[in-house]
Amino acid sequence: MITGNNAHGKKLPKCPAARQCGGCRYQGVPYGEQLRKKQEKIRRLLGEFCEILPIIGMENPYYYRNKVHHSLTRDRSGNIISGPYEQGSHWILDVKNCQIEDRKAQEIIQTAGELLKTFRLRPYDEDRQTGFLRRVLVRRGFGTGEIMAVLVTGTKTFPHKNEYI
Repeated sequence: MITGNNAHGKKLPKCPAARQCGGCRYQGVPYGEQLRKKQEKIRRLLGEFCEILPIIGMENPYYYRNKVHHSLTRDRSGNIISGPYEQGSHWILDVKNCQIEDRKAQEIIQTAGELLKTFRLRPYDEDRQTGFLRRVLVRRGFGTGEIMAVLVTGTKTFPHKNEYI
């Protein structure tokens, strides 16, 4: 079992959006303790039905999530932001560096948002039901090196499609 905080023994600073997002509830808990808590939860839920093998920890428990899904909007200043929804709401959190999401996926999502400005496109506004880009989903195959990016749009037409892609 891995008990360190990451492969280099350094603890990353706590994510400023951790409480609102809810995607990393165990952040700030030492990795060995996280594994113990998860092992116990699985044992309680499934132990009466089957044998529960020990959880095998990761060498580096950061930036591992291979499927990243962000919605886009504008903040009060008009800047394009992207991120997950705040836990229990439909408010988008501006998350630029999630410690559990793959870094390459985050980079692709950031670029997708920047390209909106380049081509004078707007993120989708759910209240007004106007705009173009609603969400970006990136899935990365760590074993194959393949990356899939899915753009979810709010319109049937894709202005500047060839240049954007």
